Amino acid sequence: MDRNVDGKDQYKFNWRARHTTAVVGEVLYCWGGSWEKFDKSHDSRAKIDYASVIDKFDLLSGVWSSESTDGTPPFGIRGVSCAAINNNIYYFGGFCGHESCYHNSLNCLDTLTLQWKELQPTGDNSVTKRGYGGMIAMGSEGEPQQLLVIGGLAPKSTTTRHHQFEYHKIPSRVDRLRTNEQNIYNLSSCQWIVPFVSGQCFPPTDSFIVERISHNKGIMYGGIVTDRDRNISINSIYLFQLSHNTVSWEHLKQGSILNDGLWPKARGSHASTIINGVSTSPILVVIGGTDSDNKLVNECLLLDTNKYNWIKL
Repeated sequence: MDRNVDGKDQYKFNWRARHTTAVVGEVLYCWGGSWEKFDKSHDSRAKIDYASVIDKFDLLSGVWSSESTDGTPPFGIRGVSCAAINNNIYYFGGFCGHESCYHNSLNCLDTLTLQWKELQPTGDNSVTKRGYGGMIAMGSEGEPQQLLVIGGLAPKSTTTRHHQFEYHKIPSRVDRLRTNEQNIYNLSSCQWIVPFVSGQCFPPTDSFIVERISHNKGIMYGGIVTDRDRNISINSIYLFQLSHNTVSWEHLKQGSILNDGLWPKARGSHASTIINGVSTSPILVVIGGTDSDNKLVNECLLLDTNKYNWIKL
């Protein structure tokens, strides 16, 4: 990967899309995605070199840097999902960039050594190969840590279909499906689990955001779904709780809660984070995205995850 350096020998971060980020300590780690000279081949030297580098943003100094990693990086480089636990960042799935090459591998990057480790290889198993979904870490300290993977886009030819989930065709794409499939990876047993699902589960969706709001609860917002013969963005909020390999879902509909009349525009491909206060409930921050006409949504929103009031900044 080209390492751009300015006149002060400081690394300059290039534009990036469809990448993934995670915060460990006081550092934001950015990996994967599309860039100006993106190589769509499966395992070219240029692609491996690009995937073997991770960009870091120091939250205290405000300075970008770029470092090489050791080991073999994942090939699912676009639309990959990630979650951080302690000093490790876990990466699931992703789109390789060519034809219908999606992955279902699970990889771990140790941020102390910058060493890659493959926990589960890509293969035909109970977990559908896919990208543009979401993954979060569940379980508090001292308990078995689990990774919950939800939703996304999948190649029609390699999808493993489970009866409790849905798989919708995507308009204008005969080789893709949109799903609400959910999978749990137990980091103690190193096994994938297909959970039982109850409640008002979300429809097959991609390009949404998902965040953890407590050790066993999370929130999902927005995304892109199939509506008859077209793809549309949505503004739905879903809450979920994980307990004993069961995921219980609740759909918060507009009008069912007091929100001072503000309900945000539908959007997909947006960004998010959670702000945890000492004396306040977690605040969901939502930034940007695109609407159903693929036009940019230029706004920043805050959602109180206790009263579910939206605030527009």
